[in-house]
Amino acid sequence: IITRDLSELARLLALGEVDMVCETVFVTLDLQQERLVSLTPRLAIVRREQREYHSVFFTNRTTGITALGDLRGRTLVLQASRSTSAYAVPRAELARNGIRLFPAGQPKAPPSAAFYVFAGAELNQAIWVLKGKGDAGAFNEGDWKRLPEKVRAGLVIFHETQPLLRGLVSFRDDIDPAIQRASEEALLDLHHEPPGQRALQQADGITRFERLTERDVDRLALWRRALRSASGQ
Repeated sequence: IITRDLSELARLLALGEVDMVCETVFVTLDLQQERLVSLTPRLAIVRREQREYHSVFFTNRTTGITALGDLRGRTLVLQASRSTSAYAVPRAELARNGIRLFPAGQPKAPPSAAFYVFAGAELNQAIWVLKGKGDAGAFNEGDWKRLPEKVRAGLVIFHETQPLLRGLVSFRDDIDPAIQRASEEALLDLHHEPPGQRALQQADGITRFERLTERDVDRLALWRRALRSASGQ
């Protein structure tokens, strides 16, 4: 099933019409927290050989910004509200450090807040910061590496977040345990055979599925707390 939005997905989960969800970490956490869905992550999604990534905060070398606290009263250039690494993660990371994020021009924002604007693309973010149209930016480390050297040379990373899994496979808590175990085993074995490999490649470049480790679970708890802070809970 492909749903129109999270509300529809939450409704279908509650009705028992969806048993398993493949989604990003923040969508999964949002389903758990905001929509009160009984859902438990069980597997990590490895996409294009990348199991996890993190976001980097960067600034023009001339701004004097060296830490997240320096962003109070400043403007952060982000990509779009749909982006995990260039919106959701930076927002949660700032909240985890006691900094609330508001749209630029928000008149009721407290003096200790930071502000954001959207540039629409990662390269635009970097150029806006380089040209002084914003004080800092944030996106994932892969986007940083892909910047043209002449752009990256004028910027500097001043903060990096904890790693975030590329995606999660989660099951509704009241699913039959035998069905869940069989589903997990089938997903874990997919990449061993050519038909499974072809199916994974068609699924937006998934390389394989892996079991969650204790470290994964601990980091999910960290991001859950960060998301709660960002939501003002």
